[in-house]
Amino acid sequence: MLLAVLVAKLKRTTSDFRAQVQPILIFSPDTVLCWHRELVRCKWTFRRKAAAGRLKINPEVESLVLQLARENAAWGYDRIEGELVKLGYTIYRFSIRSLLKRHHLLAAPKRRLNSTWRTFQRHYQHQMLACDFFTIETLRLKTVYVLFFIELGTRRVHLAGCTEHPTSNWVTQQAR
Repeated sequence: MLLAVLVAKLKRTTSDFRAQVQPILIFSPDTVLCWHRELVRCKWTFRRKAAAGRLKINPEVESLVLQLARENAAWGYDRIEGELVKLGYTIYRFSIRSLLKRHHLLAAPKRRLNSTWRTFQRHYQHQMLACDFFTIETLRLKTVYVLFFIELGTRRVHLAGCTEHPTSNWVTQQAR
């Protein structure tokens, strides 16, 4: 740049520019262009700071997100985020969305279509009980009603009680 300014001033002040500039030229135009290219290269090849971006998701949190999404087909990104906050984890809905996309899980309304009674029962089997009566005829031909409960998860049967005259109050008491 300095050389260009000096040459421009010299050109204005002298009438016979070529005759006076030739002996002054210390560098060829190719050398100056090479220097320029080197300056441009240095300008654009400086070391950049590492891109901040989002932090990697903890594998434990990742597996928890996937488990929640698979087991609760009706839950959207916001609901999963809220449940994780209750558990003490901080993860944003966009991270949840990209994580589910990466594992080929659909959004909540589309996942919901795959929900069946079988998946519902499989999900809640450790929390559900079924109850029913069966009858027994005694030696004197009296009918005895037996109330029982079964845990669906473990298939354990619990005998609640027997009576000849089941009423709603009796059944309620046995259920308690």
